[in-house]
Amino acid sequence: MYPLCDANLAGYPERAVRRAQQLGRYHLLDRIAFGGMAEIYRAKTFDATGQPHLVAVKRVLAHLAEDDDFIQMLVDEAKIASVLRHANIARVYEFARAHGEYFIAMEHVDGKDMRTVLERCRTKKKPIPAEHAAYIGAEVGAALHAAHSAVDSRNRPLRIIHRDVSPSNIICSYSGEVKLCDFGIAKATLSRVTTKTGVIKGKVKYMSPEQALGRKLDHRSDVFSLGSCLYEMLTRIPPFTATNEMDLLIKVRDAKYRPVSELTPGIPPELEAIADRCLTRSRANRYQTAAEAERDLRAFLRKFMPNYSRSHLGRFIRKSFAQEIERELRMLEEYVLTDEPSDDIGENLMGADDNFEPPEVPFHPKPTSVSIALPQSDFSSASNFTTMPKVEREEDIHAQSTVILEGGRKRQAPPSVPPPRTRGRTQPPPVPQPRGPTRPIYDEDLHSAPTMIIDIGRMRSRNRG
Repeated sequence: MYPLCDANLAGYPERAVRRAQQLGRYHLLDRIAFGGMAEIYRAKTFDATGQPHLVAVKRVLAHLAEDDDFIQMLVDEAKIASVLRHANIARVYEFARAHGEYFIAMEHVDGKDMRTVLERCRTKKKPIPAEHAAYIGAEVGAALHAAHSAVDSRNRPLRIIHRDVSPSNIICSYSGEVKLCDFGIAKATLSRVTTKTGVIKGKVKYMSPEQALGRKLDHRSDVFSLGSCLYEMLTRIPPFTATNEMDLLIKVRDAKYRPVSELTPGIPPELEAIADRCLTRSRANRYQTAAEAERDLRAFLRKFMPNYSRSHLGRFIRKSFAQEIERELRMLEEYVLTDEPSDDIGENLMGADDNFEPPEVPFHPKPTSVSIALPQSDFSSASNFTTMPKVEREEDIHAQSTVILEGGRKRQAPPSVPPPRTRGRTQPPPVPQPRGPTRPIYDEDLHSAPTMIIDIGRMRSRNRG
């Protein structure tokens, strides 16, 4: 079930090429991320005019296909993201089932997620420059405000709360675009999977105090998480660290952290003040909307670097990952599509209901298809021709896996089941295991902590016992 090498294809006598595998409307190219729940592929497809487009396909692993709650969570994610049309939110096209497999098709953003950018900065022992951090924070603030204020087709508020704003869910493209993605655990009126009282979801390190306490959330929780990301961009370390999840929850709850200027001397005080206001424990004293945080960040940027534009960020990202860009371009040239693409585009599982009308999917597996008529504006953004983030380690997945803690014990998802052997194709090689890096100035195990679902009540009962 993986792209295969074929050195005997007609027209390519002198070098090996890779044949893409079709899944629904899409032809899977290279696998760019892998985790305990899904694997993400770069994929090629076509619009109504026959123009090719790169998209990202998140394919659910076989052992989770029977988990109804997990599948419903993915349906919720696809519904929420599909109704959000904003330049700073990665678009979702469909959640579908084809050939017995479930997958989400998403906008392809050619760049790196912020977690990967931060790891590169830690390697170089340099924080992200203040102007880039302010710009990225402002763009994420714009994305959050768009989500928080979104309404449905009947002009009813969707009340979306992302709940998982973190570096791995912020993507910076090589052209300088900033995209917020992964609404997998977002709360909205479109969601059918409900959260029990006292159960929290998200990456603990980037949670708000009220989220860590399992309380009812509003959009100001995402503002706090934005502050945590801004803090880490300015200092190279998260504001809250600990050796275990329970201690980390306590630190997040108390919202006490070292000043930015203490860790990175020379940071403009105006920018530090913005981060501090986002990270205020009291919701009443925090920025009341993400738009307020965005406004102050852009005002700082106009004062600090008046001529700044997104091209400055693009140059910074391209320079940081020059070797990776060259390698990715060479790899994409190796793929060819199947000679006879199938018309089987699968079944879109985002069914219509009182709150949701699924958008028409603008793609087809064959370049000659003219069955879909679309307004030109749907493809006016350059980001539609770009790619999802390619992480440096294949085993890391952009949308990190969920871990469930019951009674203080961590229960991991069962090991992934390798794809079945298909006729005429060999089994793929095993997924390489991560190698232990040189220990940096932060705790790597906690830095790479996945999105979690934690039952606070059970954890406290166990500690009292």
